[in-house]
Amino acid sequence: MNLFGIFDPYFNALSDAKIIRNTISWVMKIQAIIIALVGLYGCYSIIRLGISVRRSVLDMEGNDVTHIPIGNLIGCVLLALFVLIWGCLTAIILAYRSRTVMESGDDHFVALSIISLIFRVYGELAFVTYSLFGIGGCLFIWITSDNPFSRMGFIGEVLPFAGRGGTDFLGGIELAIFFLMIAFTLIVIFYALAEYIAVQVEIAANTRGLRK
Repeated sequence: MNLFGIFDPYFNALSDAKIIRNTISWVMKIQAIIIALVGLYGCYSIIRLGISVRRSVLDMEGNDVTHIPIGNLIGCVLLALFVLIWGCLTAIILAYRSRTVMESGDDHFVALSIISLIFRVYGELAFVTYSLFGIGGCLFIWITSDNPFSRMGFIGEVLPFAGRGGTDFLGGIELAIFFLMIAFTLIVIFYALAEYIAVQVEIAANTRGLRK
């Protein structure tokens, strides 16, 4: 009697392409929900930040009065809208790609096919992220004459090149152009990697067919 034979069904299930595709698809769906919630929280945090920023001025009678700078408030609301759009678009991309993973066929190269799709997801997420933050940061700088990413806490720290650019009109344009260039470069690189893997899978599949 083979004592280790009881593990055979588990190993067979692990090698089943359907299980792998289901797992990756559910992971993407969970990530979509989490990122949508992050977008909502980021929108709320930025608006709260805009409301909390106050400046002291002297009124007609010489009394010290605090008020909310209207420029900062408008800039924060605008940036919060871009963060909300980022969360929605990112969640939509992940949800769409989760369905793409489920619709992929069962073959001997399922892992490579999924990796190719993941590279496409990385490229699309990078493009959306840098494009929106570049345009939103540019508008924020024009309205408030301040760099938005220095006030965004965690997002400003983890987002590469977030501190680039001045706080004047040309600084906003520089920030937008720089981020859009990064967005375009990243999506081209990740799509090229995805297509390279897809080509290798196609070559391997054709070679296997010729041998048979």
